[in-house]
Parts: sequence; structure tokens; C-alpha cells
Amino acid sequence: MQGANNIGVMKTIGQAYTGRDNRLTLIRLALATAVLTEHAIIVTQGPLLPPPLAVNGWSLSYVAVNAFFVLSGFLIADSLERRADVFTYAASRALRLMPALLLLSAAAVFGFGPYFTELAPAEYWASAQTWMFPVQVLGFLDTSQGPAGLFADLPWAGEFSASLWTLRYEMIAYVAAAIIFFSPLPWGKYTHLILFGITGATYLALALFWSEAPPVIISSARLSSAFTLGMVIHGWRHSLPVAPWIAGISLPVWLLAGDAPWAEPFLNITLATTLFWLAFARLAGLPTWSKLPDWSYGIYIWHYPIMQSVLYLNRDADPLFIAAMSLPASFIVAAFSWHVVEKPSLGSKSRFGDLLRSLFGRSKRVAKPGNL
Repeated sequence: MQGANNIGVMKTIGQAYTGRDNRLTLIRLALATAVLTEHAIIVTQGPLLPPPLAVNGWSLSYVAVNAFFVLSGFLIADSLERRADVFTYAASRALRLMPALLLLSAAAVFGFGPYFTELAPAEYWASAQTWMFPVQVLGFLDTSQGPAGLFADLPWAGEFSASLWTLRYEMIAYVAAAIIFFSPLPWGKYTHLILFGITGATYLALALFWSEAPPVIISSARLSSAFTLGMVIHGWRHSLPVAPWIAGISLPVWLLAGDAPWAEPFLNITLATTLFWLAFARLAGLPTWSKLPDWSYGIYIWHYPIMQSVLYLNRDADPLFIAAMSLPASFIVAAFSWHVVEKPSLGSKSRFGDLLRSLFGRSKRVAKPGNL
């Protein structure tokens, strides 16, 4: 009888999000692969308008990056509420991003650079740009140019990793969310909703009335809108069902709007609804593949230099060849990065948090109600 009473009862996201039995890792792998797929075309041809792989007028990689930020907003809100300690949170975020970036920077300067530069060895090692590149990467600065003389004569000459630019906005989001959580400011589902409204309205205002704004301003508003939407879903997770029906409302509006700037909130809502349904729904008994290793970050940061290298060695290669060569290579390098660098580093987050606490003082655990 008890089982009968549960028939037809729709689980909420909060009920479904218990433990790791979900498809979030699989979805992140798919999103990283989507970015790689479009870059396989762009890397051979340079900037393309319209985008080579477009979804209703929106670049596939653009949509994938928005999806990443929606998921990140959800997971960061959850991380803050579970850890509720500034030093543990800071340690976990730093160890998630920085070790892999250290490996990437070292490989750029000491591996890719000497082999793929057009400069003589003495000139390469003497160039300030060669040594500034790790500073730019680890400082989340402009990374549009890699070590000196790299990948000359390619359509994207000098560019080492075109996907690194989003990481500065990810770090900004980490810090901004922490400031709100660990300060006297309110935190919870209504706060998240207000933040989403502010960031979404800011992005729309910029897109409609100041389209010539500096890219850093446009991108900050765009990605913070996606990030705060993920926070909204986390805040309302005990009320939102694991169901795609909200997309049935937002999807037609987005499809009708096409690539108009005001369509983006509907794109993000459609993405969020669909992604969390795919992550948590029991889809005809399909497995969740929840034990997959989390190679998505490695694929995201490594695929572009691998593609540039393949193109440098095969100047007439078409996008299909670039993708065929780069996809398995990116997965192999990402696997190495995860198992040798990222995962072991994450295993030391408690010790690193304790070190930060000993250096900068005690912190109290924060307990904030989730309905503010």
C-alpha cells in the first residue's frame, strides 16, 4: 500500500539530489565535448559568422558554456551550504581549478612552446611573453596569446587555449557567492531569485542599449545570470519537480525569439530545466553512469592546444580530421590530469583548509536559513 501511495508522486530536485547517483558528471563531459566539437571547425577557419554549429542562432559552444555556469551555480550553492566554512570552501575551490592550470601552464612553456614556436630558442626563452603566460593563466588574466611565437601562421596565431577566458568569470562567481554567504547579507531562495533578476536584467539592458560595452562587462553579466539561475534552482530544489515541463513554456519563446538578446533568459531556463531533468530522472531505467571520472575540466582546458598542435602539423586538415585526432587525445590528457593531478589535489582539501585557517585565523561555521 505504501508503494501504491507513491505512484504518480513526482520527485523534487531536492529529493533526487542525494549522493552521487545522477548524470551530472556525464552531462559535464557532454558539454565539454560540445565545446571541443565546435572548436574543431573554428580552429581551422578563424572567426565565423554565423557560428558553424548553431542552435536556433546560438553558437553550440556559447550554449554549452551557459549550461556549465548554470550547473556551477547549483553546485557552488550546495557546496557553501554543506561546508559553511570559508577556509574549507576556499581550499576546495582553489584545488579544483589551480593544480590543472599549473600543469597546463608548465606544459605550455616547457612543452608546446619550444616545439611550436617560430622563434629561435634563445629568443623564445628571453621573451617576457613566454614567462608571463603562466602568470596570466594562474591570475585569470588575458590568455588570448600563449608563449612567444606560438602557432604562428595558423588562423588563430598565438592562441594557446581559447577556453581559458571563462575561468576568470567562474572565479569571480565563486568569490561573489562566498561574500554573500559568509557576510551578514541574506542567503536563500528569495535572495537567489533577486540576484537572478538583477543579473538577468543587467545583461538584457547591456545587450539592448549598450551592445558596444567592453566584452568583460557583457560576459560578466551574461555568465552571472546563468550562474545565479543555477543558485535559484538549488534554493528552490525542494519545490521544483524533476520534470521538463517548464521547458515546454520557455522553449517555444526561445525558438520564436531566435538570436534576439532578450531570448537568452529563456535559453538558460530551457537549458536548466532540461539538464536537471536529464541529471536526476529515471529515464526508462537508463543508468546514470555516476561513477564516471570527472574529466570534463581537463577536456575543456586541454582540447584547444591539442587542436592547434594537430593543425600546425597538418596545415590542410579539415575539421573532421582535427576532431578525430583531438577527441581521443583530449580524453587521454584529461584522464592523466584527473587521476594524477586533480583528484589527488582534491583529496588534500581538508589539510589545505586547515593550513589556511592556521595562517589567517579561525572561522565559524555559518548556518543560514535557506528561505531568505
